[in-house]
Amino acid sequence: RAMNESSRIVEALLDRLHHAPMAVDKAAFSSAGAKQWSDWSVDELAVYMYPNMTRSWSECTTTLQYCEGAKGFSSMDKFLIRNVGAFGMSMAHGKIKQKYGIEDERTELFEKVDAWTAELAASDGPFRSGTDVPDMADVSVYGVLRAAAGLPLYAEIAQRGGAGVQAWLEAMDEATSHPAV
Repeated sequence: RAMNESSRIVEALLDRLHHAPMAVDKAAFSSAGAKQWSDWSVDELAVYMYPNMTRSWSECTTTLQYCEGAKGFSSMDKFLIRNVGAFGMSMAHGKIKQKYGIEDERTELFEKVDAWTAELAASDGPFRSGTDVPDMADVSVYGVLRAAAGLPLYAEIAQRGGAGVQAWLEAMDEATSHPAV
C-alpha cells in the first residue's frame, strides 16, 4: 500500500515500532508542537528544496549525478537520466516557482532555515524536542533537508546560522544511523 506525506509515514512507523535503539515516547515524539513543525516541513520547507536544486543546468545535472553510482543502469540510461532528466527539471523550475509564488528561491529557503534554526536555539537539547531523542519535527525536517545531501546546497544549509544547524544535522545523522526500523 502506497503512502504519501511524511507525517503519515512517521505515524505509521510509530505504530509498528516494537523496539528502537533509543527509548521513544510516542506521545512526546508526536506532540502538538512536533506535528506543527512536521507539517511545516512538508507544507513550507519542502516547497523550496526543488527550486534550489534546479536553478541552473549545472545544478540539475549535479542533482541527478547519483545515478552514476546506481547499479542496474546502462551507460546510455545514465546519460539519459542526467541529461533528459536535467532538461525536464530545468523546465519545471519556473513552473514550481510560479505555482508557489517564489521570487528568490535561495533567500526564501534560507528564511525557512533561519526559522528552524531559531526553533532549535529555543530548545534545551540537541534536538527540537529539547531532549536527547529527536521528535517527529526533527525527523521530518531532517528528511526534507537530506534530499539535498551530497549537493552544494546541503553544505550551504549546514553552514547557515552558525554552528546550530550543523550540530543538529550531525546529531540527526548519529540518531538515524542505527537500524531502528
